[in-house]
Amino acid sequence: MKILNDDSRGIEVASKIIERGCLVAFPTETVYGVGCDVFNEEAVKKVYEIKKRDFSKPLIVGVSEVEQIYELAEVNEVAEKLIKKFFPGPLTLILKRKEIVPKIVTSGLEKVAIRMPDHFVPLELMKRSRKPIVVPSANVSGKPSPTKFEHVIQDLPGIDAVIKGECKIGIESTIVDVTTDPIKILRFGAVPKREIERHTKLDVELSFGEYKTSKPFYLFIGERVREGILKFVSDAESKGLKPLIIAKEDVYGKEVITVGKGKDYVRNIFDAIRRAELMDFDLVILEGFDDPEYGDAVMHRLKMLAGERVIRV
Repeated sequence: MKILNDDSRGIEVASKIIERGCLVAFPTETVYGVGCDVFNEEAVKKVYEIKKRDFSKPLIVGVSEVEQIYELAEVNEVAEKLIKKFFPGPLTLILKRKEIVPKIVTSGLEKVAIRMPDHFVPLELMKRSRKPIVVPSANVSGKPSPTKFEHVIQDLPGIDAVIKGECKIGIESTIVDVTTDPIKILRFGAVPKREIERHTKLDVELSFGEYKTSKPFYLFIGERVREGILKFVSDAESKGLKPLIIAKEDVYGKEVITVGKGKDYVRNIFDAIRRAELMDFDLVILEGFDDPEYGDAVMHRLKMLAGERVIRV
């Protein structure tokens, strides 16, 4: 595995690796992605395999120019409005695919997911590779998305290269299907629901699956979170269990990973969850997140992590 810097030399080396049909991980404004030539079906197959991703789950395609969207998909009026407002940026659009897109990318479906990252590394990588690349998150499917290159190394040790860099936001893109009437949000992400509503009416459709974790995570929400967490910790300790808290601030007097407030919470939460997985604790307690910009997106993911272990206090 090559570890590359996010400079001109590093991106040039990475583009040559992609041209050879190999895989490269890179930072985006949201989370780390793993990419290959979208038209190289053997390389695309490697992406599914290294991520341990079911072949029935399509991959997101990244583009560096708006014109490429029209080459890959049918763009309707609603899509044009969203592209004009949010591209480049943390929004993924589901569009009707054109025949040029290999079916392995779309899992045989007649739709394709497309986004233009707002980050110089993937944009320059695509420009130097002279074609679109797939850009799914660079993690094993079912695990929280990576926000640091070290996370990629942990999850995908067989990858060909990783470009070091910063993910400024820390959660994935919002996914919107514009082929339906009304359009639908399929995944809350870095573009808030209200921002999309300013441009089009929509229905919200979400799937609360579960992340794969090595220990139980408990999510606390409500007006008395601190009191509820302290009681829960006391009860757990009385049973001989070792709890760890992930919180905005260290106000508990217990073992705590602090992630900060607002955008710091969003940027740090996946890293904190990954650190907690590796630490010697029996269970992890999450302090919920309430924020008008990213609250829906973050809580969607934390509920996936906790499953049925969501506690309102």
